[in-house]
Amino acid sequence: MEFLHFAAFFLLVHLGSVHLVRGSPTSDAQLLLSFKSSLSNPQALANWKADADPCSFTGVSCRGSGVSAVSFQEVAVGAHFIAVVSYLLPLRSLERLCLRAAEVNGSLSAVRSAGLPCGAQLVELDFSGNGLAGSFADATFLSVFCPSLKSLNLSGNYIGLGASGVANPVNTGFLLESLDLSFNRISDMEDLRWFLSNLGSLKRLDLSGNNFSGEIPAISNCSLLQQLDLSANGFYGNIADGVLGGCRSLRFLNLSNNHFSGALAAELSSFPSLAILSVSNNNFSGSFPIDILSSLGELKILEFFNNNLSGFLPGAVSKLTALELLDLSSNSISGLIPAELCQSPAFGLKELYLQNNVFTGHIPPSLSNCSKLISLDLSFNFLTGRIPSSLGSLSQLRDLIMWQNLLEGEIPMEIQHIQTLENLIMDNNGLTGSIPDGLRNCTNLNWISLSSNFLSGSIPSWIGNLSNLAILKLGNNSFSGSIPPELGECRSLIWLDLNSNRLNGNIPPTISKQSGNIAVGLVTGKRYVYLKNDGSSQCRGSGNLLEFAGIRQEDLNRLPSHRTCNFKRVYMGSTQYTFNNNGSMIF
Repeated sequence: MEFLHFAAFFLLVHLGSVHLVRGSPTSDAQLLLSFKSSLSNPQALANWKADADPCSFTGVSCRGSGVSAVSFQEVAVGAHFIAVVSYLLPLRSLERLCLRAAEVNGSLSAVRSAGLPCGAQLVELDFSGNGLAGSFADATFLSVFCPSLKSLNLSGNYIGLGASGVANPVNTGFLLESLDLSFNRISDMEDLRWFLSNLGSLKRLDLSGNNFSGEIPAISNCSLLQQLDLSANGFYGNIADGVLGGCRSLRFLNLSNNHFSGALAAELSSFPSLAILSVSNNNFSGSFPIDILSSLGELKILEFFNNNLSGFLPGAVSKLTALELLDLSSNSISGLIPAELCQSPAFGLKELYLQNNVFTGHIPPSLSNCSKLISLDLSFNFLTGRIPSSLGSLSQLRDLIMWQNLLEGEIPMEIQHIQTLENLIMDNNGLTGSIPDGLRNCTNLNWISLSSNFLSGSIPSWIGNLSNLAILKLGNNSFSGSIPPELGECRSLIWLDLNSNRLNGNIPPTISKQSGNIAVGLVTGKRYVYLKNDGSSQCRGSGNLLEFAGIRQEDLNRLPSHRTCNFKRVYMGSTQYTFNNNGSMIF
């Protein structure tokens, strides 16, 4: 009889429709083996055999004698969703089901006609990175079908693609605490408005990377909500007061990569637990909203990159004593960098990004009081004067980036004390003197860019001892003497630019011998722009590689070389893991 049941199931699968019939398998072993039989790639589960203990099956965990978890991550099993509904969800003791990037296809609507109920113990479902389709309503209906469910992850599927709203999405009035529908194709604003009107028990909601467009609907009954991500959609307009008013427990709010405009919502000042606020890549305008933010005593991360903020940066920012990351890059903030910024000993700032603004005046020496700084980027401003020697006391600093300013004087020798330093980028200034000999102590350096200054003297031979050095740019200075053959010992070097100096002698053959011996990953993920020289007689070199994190492409016109050379080819992106056999980067 069992054989007949199996044969009936097999036939139904290959007719493209799996429906439970009377006598379908109900034990854990039967359900798991029936699921395997339905797969397009059953060999992925080769040790799922009838004579074996299901608790020994690949990806299966047990608690007592029952299956408590089934987990496949990036294992291409090739399952149809109706088989998942029919043979995995009914497992009586199942608590967690993870089929992440497992080539699961089909429609979520299959759950509406399931034969067996969902297991009463099931609290977590992860179907992210598959090919599932269906409507917003189908996705939320899973919380009804599996009433004990607390976490549902459907990110990276095709939900919403071609789906029509035949039913309203289900408000999460059950036990669901976390819902991730990010990076799907959902666009129905009416469905969204209905759903956001009563979030029930939800603590985490991620709708980022969808196709919503319009003004953000009001969110209500959200007193338990702690994380809300609406980034990378098409929301626009002002965020009206009251839209987020009931979500007073929010700790994480991401509204970045939309088209919001106007001022930041004043009601944010009444969110006492807010720790992470990201509103980058929008059109927010006005002055820095210190009156709203000053009451957020737990704020750790503030990302305001690429908006239209103007006016001065108030020194009262230092009152945000929990702040660890402040990113105000690519705005129009002007005036001085406030000396008070790091005066409070309680200010634990680790990352400060002020690049691509209109700051003027000197770099305040008091920045060295931010003793926990890891990254400091002041590039693409109009800062003048000398680089403060006090910055040499920043013992945890990895990134010191100040290119495209009006800085002058010598590179402070005190920088040699920053033995954690990885990126020293000071191109396009008015720096004079020689490369400090003490930089030989900064053995973690992987990017040195000092081009387009007035530096002189010889190129130090000790640079060859920097085993992590991947990019060395010393072009357009007044260096003299010969190229040290020790540069050939830089086994990680992928970019060497010495053009437009006063160097003489031959190119050391050691430099060509080291090509291809690349220490992968040292500059992976760094943002860059490459301006290619297409043969202009006014410009030397093949082109210019520039660190470009937090800078708008249209602001390249501020570069003297860009105006003079009229570069027509601009390549932007991130450095990759893969290099070709002559050691150059693949863009």
